[in-house]
Amino acid sequence: MNHNNPPTQKLQGAGWQFLGKLDLPIDANLEVTIYRWLTDILHPLNLHEEFLNKILKSAQAATVRVTQARTVIKSDHIHLMIFVLSNRGATKQNWGFFRVEKIENTAEANSAPDHAIEFYLYVEG
Repeated sequence: MNHNNPPTQKLQGAGWQFLGKLDLPIDANLEVTIYRWLTDILHPLNLHEEFLNKILKSAQAATVRVTQARTVIKSDHIHLMIFVLSNRGATKQNWGFFRVEKIENTAEANSAPDHAIEFYLYVEG
């Protein structure tokens, strides 16, 4: 399991900041690991607990689906990434998010495809 929480970086031209990446082996204790990582990485945003739980449930549902599809797609790990809109304004506003899932074949024929789950958080309005 690899925690990659670099200093917040802005994605060029997109208005999104990269908050962090978690590489999860498929056979890890996903629920606990995801909960700990998400609460840690999202803590500085001071999100409402209800919203944080929605993100958590979405991440857990996506990872469960990946582990169940493992017989079809021979993936051995999951990349979980969090992005936040750069100009989010004041705190304690209403937040929204969307999730993007990607499966990419690697250049090497013998390696498993990469499965990435990306979360994009934004302030509504």
